[in-house]
Amino acid sequence: MHISKISIKNYRNFGNKGFEMKLKKFTAIIGENNIGKTNLLESIGLILSQDITMFRKRMLQIEDINYSTRLKFKNDILDQSIPISDIHFPEVIIQLTFEGMDNKQLSVVGDWFSTRTMEKAKLTYVFKPTINFDREGWITKQREKINLIMNERKDIKQEDLLDYIEFPIKSYHYFIYGGNDRTNRVDPYLISMLKLELLDALRDAKRELIANGDYKLLYRILSQGEENSYEDIKAVLGNLDEKIKGNKQLKNIRDTIIDQLNKISLQGTGENNIDFYFSTLETGDILRKLSLIYGQDPITIDRNGLGRNNLLYISLLLSRLAPEENIETCFRIVGIEEPEAHLHPHLQKHLANNIEQINDKRDDLQIIITSHSTHITSSLNLDNTAVLYKDGLEIKKHYITDGFEENKKDKEHRRYLDKYLDATNSSMFYSRKIILVEGIAEQILVPSLFNLLFNRTIDSIGCNIINVNGVAFKHFLEIIKNGYFIKCAVLTDGDVGKKTENRAVNLKNDYEKNYSTIKVSVNKETFEKEIIDANKSGLGKEILLKALKKTRPNKGLEYEKECRNSKIETDTFFSMVEDYKSEFAFNLSEEINGTKKDVFQVPKYIKEAFDFLVVD
Repeated sequence: MHISKISIKNYRNFGNKGFEMKLKKFTAIIGENNIGKTNLLESIGLILSQDITMFRKRMLQIEDINYSTRLKFKNDILDQSIPISDIHFPEVIIQLTFEGMDNKQLSVVGDWFSTRTMEKAKLTYVFKPTINFDREGWITKQREKINLIMNERKDIKQEDLLDYIEFPIKSYHYFIYGGNDRTNRVDPYLISMLKLELLDALRDAKRELIANGDYKLLYRILSQGEENSYEDIKAVLGNLDEKIKGNKQLKNIRDTIIDQLNKISLQGTGENNIDFYFSTLETGDILRKLSLIYGQDPITIDRNGLGRNNLLYISLLLSRLAPEENIETCFRIVGIEEPEAHLHPHLQKHLANNIEQINDKRDDLQIIITSHSTHITSSLNLDNTAVLYKDGLEIKKHYITDGFEENKKDKEHRRYLDKYLDATNSSMFYSRKIILVEGIAEQILVPSLFNLLFNRTIDSIGCNIINVNGVAFKHFLEIIKNGYFIKCAVLTDGDVGKKTENRAVNLKNDYEKNYSTIKVSVNKETFEKEIIDANKSGLGKEILLKALKKTRPNKGLEYEKECRNSKIETDTFFSMVEDYKSEFAFNLSEEINGTKKDVFQVPKYIKEAFDFLVVD
């Protein structure tokens, strides 16, 4: 069984139009900050979590209701031309659809079926005004108050009046129902059989790895199983108490305290008896005194590094999800925010591979992770990775391989992407805009050229440079054209006079003409030649010669003397850097940085790509 779809309406940054997303047995969700990854996980928690803090969170606060929805609601109240009957109080609705149930799970979700074939079940959380809430009377009072304020303050602005409308949050309540019938309220006992664990991004791993509280993760793991599991430890502690009572040093301390107590107490001598004991023999008290040590040279959790504790915390959680032979648990889901926290890149990749494998081996386990790590992303199956992004005011989703079919051409695209989407290139999925380039020289120089023209970094517009290592643009453009809503500019050589001169034209025809989010910018020859050709004389020439002398000291000096009174000859200059492209690009980038806009000329085809990306 797994949650196959989630629907969210009016919860935090998910608006009134509603958000729907298919979920897989293992799902990795990526996207920029504040896009809604945490909100998505917490919305699942509003239905399934058994954590005591989540019980309180089910009674939402005003800030949990989508801001735009609340604003529209208040504006509707202000607009007295709108009949009261047409004003709708915002409702927060979260719905989970379950599929793939086995017999054990069917016995739990049997009352939640949403289809006649009994293949799907649904749980829905609703937060709305109570039945007894007088909606008409409340709106009438708000409008009367607003009219009074407007009469007293003739100059008050419309937007300021919104502050006087108090959202009726105290009249809201929540309920959870199963199937398609809102009256089919769900038994909390049945929900408790669907175990959920959420590890938030700000988790305190050290705190959870010490069992000194009922809600600590280590304590919950230790207290699983039969009540008599720790009888042997109890027996040892019983003997320990006997040893304590017979210890001479402790007996002397005890007698001294009793003697002083008799002198200052109003109680009789017999009532001032005290003694030492190690602990009660209750299992819970024993477990709360346990903590973990870790490593080949064991050290306590308090002295461990953050990365090691984080790894141990995740391992501890996954161990808690081990199969149990009882009806109390029929399905487990774990949500992990930023599993990469404090981990070395190699550990991030190793962790990603192992989490996915653990999930594959378990039929009753579903894992959802959110991440900002390219090391995590590049280690996961592309089919399971989804991007959340913003389109206007709406939050949308896109699985990376959406749109790819089982034909030969798409299989070739997939094979290439699986091979080349390493930690560097997978950064494209965290961007709102990208530039695809042919090689390392463009990757080094293009950011400097952008900074030269716009006096800001290319990162400031959320743009990444992706080096496709050749001319394999189509593989990457297939992702963009299949619906991943980002702007993409391609910088490519025209290859005029070569066998491949139609390649760039075909890219324009296949992608730029059909997709408004794609721009293919083509030069006449090569990237370096276009740069040289645009700066044959003047200050641009001086900058090129400085970069050449850094790259080829002897040749550079010779050529500087040769062209002192003439323009740079493009082919001659290019022949001196052709075998040193990356080094020359690096040196030229250093020379460009800090210069003024008009000092060094940017080729037209690159300017066109920049202009396309800058305009939203």
